Amino acid sequence: MQIKILIAFPIIVQFLLSCNKSTINVENPKQRILKSKYELVVSDERKYNIDSVTAPRPVYMQYIKGNILTFLNQYNKTIYFYNYNSFKLEKKIFLDKENKLYRIGGYYYINDDSIYVYDVPDVKLYLVDSNGKIKKGIALHDNNHEWPLHYPQYMISTVVPIIRYHGNLIMTGLSFPSLNSSAIDSFHFTSIINIKTSRVKFLFTYPKELYGSDANWEGGLATIVYPVLSANGDIIHSFPVSHNLYISHCDGQKYKTIYGGSNFAKTISSIKHKIKTTPDDLILLNYLQMDMYTAILYDPYRKLYYRFMLRGIPNAKITIPKEEKQIDVIIMDNKFNYLGETIIGKAREWNWTNSFVTHEGLNIEYLSGNINEDYLIFKTFKLELINKNRLK
Repeated sequence: MQIKILIAFPIIVQFLLSCNKSTINVENPKQRILKSKYELVVSDERKYNIDSVTAPRPVYMQYIKGNILTFLNQYNKTIYFYNYNSFKLEKKIFLDKENKLYRIGGYYYINDDSIYVYDVPDVKLYLVDSNGKIKKGIALHDNNHEWPLHYPQYMISTVVPIIRYHGNLIMTGLSFPSLNSSAIDSFHFTSIINIKTSRVKFLFTYPKELYGSDANWEGGLATIVYPVLSANGDIIHSFPVSHNLYISHCDGQKYKTIYGGSNFAKTISSIKHKIKTTPDDLILLNYLQMDMYTAILYDPYRKLYYRFMLRGIPNAKITIPKEEKQIDVIIMDNKFNYLGETIIGKAREWNWTNSFVTHEGLNIEYLSGNINEDYLIFKTFKLELINKNRLK
């Protein structure tokens, strides 16, 4: 199976893109000069007993204030509601009573009467109620068969969530292929859906300094965008290939950049190959060898940001699974000042795509060596001052 198919929405499109690609090198201006004062340490473990038709690594979760943890069972199209603290199952909501949804990729729960559900093959957002009745559908692209050239596709997850803000739902998508010079200014990767009118508008373009110059970032691994909403209503974007963060208001296009990188991240380089003939193995090899930033989460309880990075494996061979990359969590204050970073382990041990923040701390799904299909397990991390004596 090809890598592009594994990481992309399975639509075959003839992308008419330029062959003359140049390499972009994104240097880290603060490599090896930042000082760590804090680290993340495991403070608790949470185990949620799951039924026989549910498995660990759910594709989507939503933590609802009031200590309710919800997650999607994609197999039976059901949202499970657990009490976060007692670990008890509160209820289930079956989303597809009318049998019209093909494959649910995620949702946003407002209340039992208003649940927005994203159907992946349809590329539509549906409003359903707790009885699984569809109230309306909202198309996220036009009917042109080449729509992926002009509209985003969506790989929403717990760390690329549907966000609610001021009467709108915000969905962050991506372009799987690299964008040529003629498209870099016109392709918008975010859709803003008005809850009241269901009107959709598209915002935010890829930064030219990262994705312009006809650079080869094929496959979606380097073009997926990770958003988070700040306390003052700004959208903060974490691009995999940038040591900086890109900040803009929800109704604006102009970015402000601020450093938000790792002390250990090296230069990140695009693929040195013509785009139309890029082998899938080369796409994966570039991903394995390069440091790649991923999710960014805001902690409103401690006024912190956590930014994840998957460390590159120098001289990695194509036979090395991408789950062997080390997960590095960078800690910043609410002004994006660097506080420290912690390697928590490898991606085969931690499903970092299921990470969220609660009053108790940063929660990350933990995968034990022998995955226990009876439980969904999370480790909770808290911030601690580094013990200098321990480091001697």
